[in-house]
Amino acid sequence: MPRSRRPWQQWSVCANSGKTTNNPTMTPKEALMKTLQFMIIVTFVALFAGCATVAPNELVNARSAYQNASAGPAEQLAPAELHKAHEALVLAEQSFLKEPDSQKTKDLAYVAQRKSEQAGALGAMAAVKASKDKADADFQKQQAEILQAKQDLRDSEKRTADALAELAKIATVKEEERGLVVTLTGSILFRSAKSTLLSSAQVKLDQVVNALLAVRARNLIVEGHTDSRGSELYNQGLSQRRADAVRDYLVQRGYPADRIQARGKGEGNPIANNASPEGRANNRRVEIVIERELQKPNP
Repeated sequence: MPRSRRPWQQWSVCANSGKTTNNPTMTPKEALMKTLQFMIIVTFVALFAGCATVAPNELVNARSAYQNASAGPAEQLAPAELHKAHEALVLAEQSFLKEPDSQKTKDLAYVAQRKSEQAGALGAMAAVKASKDKADADFQKQQAEILQAKQDLRDSEKRTADALAELAKIATVKEEERGLVVTLTGSILFRSAKSTLLSSAQVKLDQVVNALLAVRARNLIVEGHTDSRGSELYNQGLSQRRADAVRDYLVQRGYPADRIQARGKGEGNPIANNASPEGRANNRRVEIVIERELQKPNP
């Protein structure tokens, strides 16, 4: 039993014998070139034979239709149909060599033309379908990404709400224009005039950082504040060291280092009157500012 021919196997014509030869590695473009070469051979054979017969319109149209189909998407998307069109055109060319003026040649050429047109149409439809399928897939992917983004936002909002509820249990939390401000009294964090965290302060900060880790995508600003006792220069340095100590502890406990800044504010931003011990105690504080929106990491 002869081996079955695959769609991509192309056929060429021997002009001197009128037979076909199988080339399993030939691509549709190579098949087109072979067909065009065959057309040229046919012309020269006719001329050298003294034959002035011109190819019938049906064959001219068939050649043009096959060339158009081969140049379009049919080569990739409808190779089997294009192969059939090529075989039909070869038969028409063979008939033209033997019987240039016969009705058989015209009929075979018409069949070849129709098969080429069909291959071209199938290729075009397949291209449209492929484009539509890709557009549908892109749309589905976009919709899935939108749904995921909405879900991520809901999850983030819930985590933030839970974190704020936990922070409110252990510190003063208030909304300001610059963001959410978590205030920790300095007396529970440091000894007087010192910037080393108390062991009891670490327990408190552990609770704070556990809540903050739920919103780790947000930038934090740790601000150190002092009362008015001592020189302004000394208070500025002390407030910076205290802010650095809290920042370093938060980083040590897992908060992203590139999302925390430490700033010493000195005595310049009191929230109470420094004339009383109670007022000075309130002014000695560390504030952790949670920025409102998701932003890029601090430089």
